[in-house]
Amino acid sequence: MPEKSENLFVEQAEYLEPELFQAWTTEHPDEERILQKLSQTGAKLVTGPRGSGKTTLLLKAYFRMLSNQRGGALPIYVNFKSSLKLEPLYKSNANAVYWFNQWLLLKIYQGLLRTLSEMPSSPEVDLQWSKQDVDYLAGQLELGQTDLVSGANQLDLVALEENIHRALAASGKARCVLLLDDAAHAFSAEQQRDFFDFFRQIKSRTISPKAAIYPGVTIYSSTFHLGHDAEEIDIWLKPNSPAYIPFLLTLLERRLPTEVLERLRQEEELLKLICFASFGMPRALLNMIQTLYHEDDEKEHEYTVEFSRASAFRAIKNVFENTMSVYRSLRIKLPLYENFITTGEQLFIHGLDSVKSYNKGKPVDRQSVTLAILTPLPAELIKVLGFFQYSGLLMPRGEISRGEKGVFELYSIHYAALVDRNVLFGKRAINISEYVEALEKRHSHEFTRVSPKTLVGTTDFAQAFPLSLPPCHICHTPRVSEGAKFCLNCGAKLQQVSAFESIVSRDIQDLPLTTTRVERIKENSSIRTIKDILMDHENREIRKVPRVGPYWAKRIYHYAEECIV
Repeated sequence: MPEKSENLFVEQAEYLEPELFQAWTTEHPDEERILQKLSQTGAKLVTGPRGSGKTTLLLKAYFRMLSNQRGGALPIYVNFKSSLKLEPLYKSNANAVYWFNQWLLLKIYQGLLRTLSEMPSSPEVDLQWSKQDVDYLAGQLELGQTDLVSGANQLDLVALEENIHRALAASGKARCVLLLDDAAHAFSAEQQRDFFDFFRQIKSRTISPKAAIYPGVTIYSSTFHLGHDAEEIDIWLKPNSPAYIPFLLTLLERRLPTEVLERLRQEEELLKLICFASFGMPRALLNMIQTLYHEDDEKEHEYTVEFSRASAFRAIKNVFENTMSVYRSLRIKLPLYENFITTGEQLFIHGLDSVKSYNKGKPVDRQSVTLAILTPLPAELIKVLGFFQYSGLLMPRGEISRGEKGVFELYSIHYAALVDRNVLFGKRAINISEYVEALEKRHSHEFTRVSPKTLVGTTDFAQAFPLSLPPCHICHTPRVSEGAKFCLNCGAKLQQVSAFESIVSRDIQDLPLTTTRVERIKENSSIRTIKDILMDHENREIRKVPRVGPYWAKRIYHYAEECIV
């Protein structure tokens, strides 16, 4: 087959060149409404799990506004995915909030400079800071070098607004839209609260902020009120939507070589099944398609494609395991909730077993894919359900009342989990058309009712979900509370654990790399940890490794970067 494009399975939209982004992305079924909201006045929050397409829609809004030369808004796109690099400051610097706000201002200023350079008319604007200066200052803050950011170089909100207004005047635009990607970082509560304070402050008559957030885990500041301060836009595509399969097939048409697509379409029902198994997340679909490609270890860019029942089910298993890995990774990124996440996994498996028992013996069109959990829900269970939503294991479907039986919250279960764990039909001999029919024509009122007690196995939820507070590093006495500053036993000052340092100190074997590639990296370079990759400026060290060229160097760096998002 012809040489595979190096970018074919690039998962994140922000890593694609603009030309490939425009050529490969397809239209979300609700795209016009979403883009209109992202382009108009008012604050908006785009919500969806990892891989659901938030970045794609923000970039589409950016390019649409950028190409509009007749008035409209001036777009500024900013990706805050590296925000966790500043999290250690919250453990060591009394002015961490100030420096985090400096970094937010600098990142928006970087975005403004990018916008002006990419506008078709390229207006000349007299701005206060150059790209070189702003890039340097932002980089120093990410390295924790606050002492190198002098008073003369520091920004404030008034100065940023003044520079934006200069750009508006020079470009003939009446207002500015901020498109803030990976804004409410899921793993630093302090940063999230400070971000939403900033979000409220920057909103004005001429500046409209829009931010991408994660469902279930985003923490707002005490002064921020969802619905009043910003409208939420859910972009997670529902698998029961009539536009679901056509959307994903069009995505593949845009992305894949013609001969590959023709091969997939020879097995139409199997292709539909893996589309359903992606559970509304385009990234998951691309991951599954990628597993069907087999690279020749001896000849670079030589591939074959295997598409059979066996390879499709391996791909579905792979996407379910990847989703579970995202969920389990929260134990490292949110060490305080390690017990919640560990117990939550057992809770999820228990939920699958309940649905499997419900489905056994029922006809194809009466199969349940949904848990209905009796309300009210305890706070601990709400937290765990939020983690499931973040990773994409559960999709919220609202509430339903069953009269005297109570009110239930509905959650659809990841379809890849249903297939991989044999939850549908409760039997092993299932043909592909039965799977597709059950997922495509399912009865909307078929769901499995459970109570919090049956899911967790107890009504003592506080005991079932204890916080994982790190003990005293001197005498190992458990902490009495999350906010404790000194050990109750020996009086030693308790150390503050940095989530960022915990993540980047992990071995590179935790990245989605083959064992062979990990061994090659360790044998031919000094790289051992994720931090080593992030600190490998210009990819000098990773390029020492045989068979790691510019493409794989960039890809490995992206894998490391994704660990801190």
